[in-house]
Amino acid sequence: MYKKICILLLLILVAGCSHHRKPIKLPPVADGWRQPAAGKNAYIVQKKDTLYSIAWAFGMDYRDLAKKNNLNLPYSIRRGQRLKLFAKSQSNVRSRTKIKLTNSVNAPSIKGWSWPAKGTVVAWFSNKLGGNKGIDIKGNYGDPVLASNAGRVVYSGTGIRSYGKLIIIKHNDDYLSAYAYNKSMLVHEGQTVSVGQKIATMGSDDSGSVRLHFEIRQIGKPVNPLLYLPKKS
Repeated sequence: MYKKICILLLLILVAGCSHHRKPIKLPPVADGWRQPAAGKNAYIVQKKDTLYSIAWAFGMDYRDLAKKNNLNLPYSIRRGQRLKLFAKSQSNVRSRTKIKLTNSVNAPSIKGWSWPAKGTVVAWFSNKLGGNKGIDIKGNYGDPVLASNAGRVVYSGTGIRSYGKLIIIKHNDDYLSAYAYNKSMLVHEGQTVSVGQKIATMGSDDSGSVRLHFEIRQIGKPVNPLLYLPKKS
């Protein structure tokens, strides 16, 4: 009888610990902006949205989204505007035809990438459904976050769920990079940045773990950053 009581108490203790522990949530290719009021395959622009952030949230190439809505450069959108989205079976038409997402080496079209932060990689890229669409670099709270390549800031805000304070940089027509979980953001939309420039300070994810979540996307699709970043000695 005593043995059964001990086992029961142990099970209750383990269950209690599991209940209070916060799981680490890896940012997905966000599809969490669906708005029933907008209608099927549509989205209503919210405050501080940009075409790039909307395309990023739905895992689309920004040019496909612009073409779908007859938008021309500089891709200006307004709050309350209704944008047409691709059905899931049609999204990333450009991406499916021009890029194959694998872990094998695909020759990058731009060079000169550098590490966005000092620290240890603690979460790796995965192209599996629900997998990590970038890498996570563990560091110290407030550490510098650096632009991994030269480009222009096309988003700086908190509008994409699971990314916290997020910065997106456009490097050329095909490549963008993202820096999530920032403590503070030091650049604004439209600003030109150089490789290695300090753009933010490192913060923590929803579980309180201090880290930088870093992604590279080619034609709207996530690619493995480790294929682009220089190997650490």
